[in-house]
Amino acid sequence: MENYMAIKNILFDLDNTLIKNLDDDALYYKDALSNLGYDEKDYINIYNAIDDYSFTLTENDNVYSKQNMLDFINNTLNKNYSISLIDEINKYIANYWIGYPFIQESTLKYLSTKYNLYVLTNWFRDAQIARLKNIGLLKYFKDVFASDYYGSKPFKNAFQNVMNKLHCSPSECIMIGDSKFYDILGAKNAGMEAILFDFDGTRDKSDIIIDNYSIITDLKQLENIL
Repeated sequence: MENYMAIKNILFDLDNTLIKNLDDDALYYKDALSNLGYDEKDYINIYNAIDDYSFTLTENDNVYSKQNMLDFINNTLNKNYSISLIDEINKYIANYWIGYPFIQESTLKYLSTKYNLYVLTNWFRDAQIARLKNIGLLKYFKDVFASDYYGSKPFKNAFQNVMNKLHCSPSECIMIGDSKFYDILGAKNAGMEAILFDFDGTRDKSDIIIDNYSIITDLKQLENIL
């Protein structure tokens, strides 16, 4: 595609793009709670609170913080969990949220011969690196840009921080992700090209209006359009 001629850097989302989130992934929160002696029954409330944490962030303050996340959980649920809870959850995500990679290694191998590949993710860097390493795909990525260092999607400054690190312009980057809000809107607002990965036929169903982005249903299609 003509719009992609200048692309040098591909930024991949991780969750539900490179690795599918499974329905029972949240059950590992029960194990984290149990290991720390907390009530396992709180696991789904904690899971939902962590999802809601992202909506408390602002353009000027969008770097993920374990302490801020913990404070939000405790305030939301009227609990007094320790910071060890976040570390334990992070450990389980790193080791067990790896069940179903969406992307084939052959596709990453092909793309890595033509572009610099990176991950831009809204989670903690250490866990996301471990997940990619555990499924043997980390070697294809030059870096993992995570929200505890670079800020979180869809905020424009998170994308800008990555471009500053790479010393590149928006025209040299493309974002690939499953979220129309976090990935596509964020990338387009930063001036990047974007491809929506609509793996289940629902990802484009949103009231969000965004111009000029592509949609794929299989990541292998990237071999034909990039």
